[in-house]
Amino acid sequence: MMTPLVLRGRCACGRAEYAVHAAQLEAAVCYCATCRRSSGGAGMAWLTADRATLRINGALQTWRSSDHASRQFCPHCATQLFCLEDDAPHEIEVAAGTLDDQKLVKSTRSVFVNERPLWDAQHTLAHHELDLTPPTPETATGDAPTGRSRAEADAAFQSALASSPDAFISIDPDGLITEWNPQAVATLGWSYAEAIRRPLHELIIPPEMRSAHLRGMSRLQRTGDGPVLGRRFEVDAIHKLGHRVPIELFVAPLRMAGGTGATAFVRDVSARRATEASIERAIGGEPVSFEADLRLAGQHRTVTVRVTPRRDERGTPDGFLIHLEDAAAGSA
Repeated sequence: MMTPLVLRGRCACGRAEYAVHAAQLEAAVCYCATCRRSSGGAGMAWLTADRATLRINGALQTWRSSDHASRQFCPHCATQLFCLEDDAPHEIEVAAGTLDDQKLVKSTRSVFVNERPLWDAQHTLAHHELDLTPPTPETATGDAPTGRSRAEADAAFQSALASSPDAFISIDPDGLITEWNPQAVATLGWSYAEAIRRPLHELIIPPEMRSAHLRGMSRLQRTGDGPVLGRRFEVDAIHKLGHRVPIELFVAPLRMAGGTGATAFVRDVSARRATEASIERAIGGEPVSFEADLRLAGQHRTVTVRVTPRRDERGTPDGFLIHLEDAAAGSA
């Protein structure tokens, strides 16, 4: 049985604070009409806690949200904090978005999915900058992309990310993960639900590199630029299981409301590193060999390719030399 954890949280204005025990840290994302209308979004996420352990600092008001449940909210800022079901007198549903530590939510499940708004269910929402450009003749005459064509473009983009052979990760100006495609799951081990809205530096960046990453994010917000942007480089990332994965990165800035985030295409280079290590061992005195069929000077001849460490006549390393021993019958 799991040891209960103490959940702490507060309303938006901070006048109502709470602490409560919870053993299950899976949030139920509810898309019912009440959650949708009262939140102003697609739905609300709730964590089940022990009602008897609830401690509240501040006044709350209660409203009867249905014939079987009541909700409690802050009278000053109207933040919904709790839902109390009549048929579960020992439990209380805590609004997950009000938790002080959002990382406590370990997984999610959906309820009333048939009531989920189509605009939320179609695909992951894209990020767009606020466009303050004055209208042009094209936009004034209606020749600009329509909402439908933009939605189709977004859907195509999401489809491309889903099928990309490289991992794709994006973060917002606060360094929180906003995109995490299937190849990112395969490369780094974390599921989409585990990775999304988590700080990138806590999830995959090695401890000794986190300070540099945070400094780089700070510089990105000030200048919109950074030394790693627009070029490929290799670093190690931390897998969910704890081991390091050598990766190649290409990072680009992502300007959005509230600052500048970043996107990155990520490729696992473990296999290439292993090949390079084999060659280095050969150069260091552990020869490796392999055979291949080569096309030499327009002739089809079977040759043996032997890779061995060599040094040139001046005594400086030449890396390695490939020596061809013609195995064709009758060759000199």
